[in-house]
Amino acid sequence: MDQLPNACEQKVSILPTDDYVAVSPFTPLSQAIEAMKSDEGGCVIISDDGRVVGIFTERDLLTRILGEDVDWQSPIRAWMQPVVETLSPEATVGDAVRLMNEKSFRNIPLVKNGELKGSISVFDIITYLAECYPKATMNLPPLPAQVMDTIDGG
Repeated sequence: MDQLPNACEQKVSILPTDDYVAVSPFTPLSQAIEAMKSDEGGCVIISDDGRVVGIFTERDLLTRILGEDVDWQSPIRAWMQPVVETLSPEATVGDAVRLMNEKSFRNIPLVKNGELKGSISVFDIITYLAECYPKATMNLPPLPAQVMDTIDGG
């Protein structure tokens, strides 16, 4: 039987990294939100001349925009998170999982030599792990001691 790859040591560049949405800092808020709808991870990366200058996520939309009286034509730079943690395309999947877990991120832009090269989402990692370990992930036994908080879901 072939040995399973050690997914944590694989470079993040093995994942699909070109399925991100980037907008200019001058993009109106309404347009940035519209663009974000096409991103599976629910974010737009704010890029100025190829450099990452911010990120705007669904969490930002929910906590800072909805229910507020905002100017939908104001530039996204007024609403973005200006400090963005990034990884290099040479980082490992394990590095990405650690960063996502520690900081509760769902998206991490990939930057090389100061330039945006891609982005990965938690969904990219989950898909990759399920593909690497199909038997292990699909055949997990139920947890006998698990107690559900609600009757919904499964």
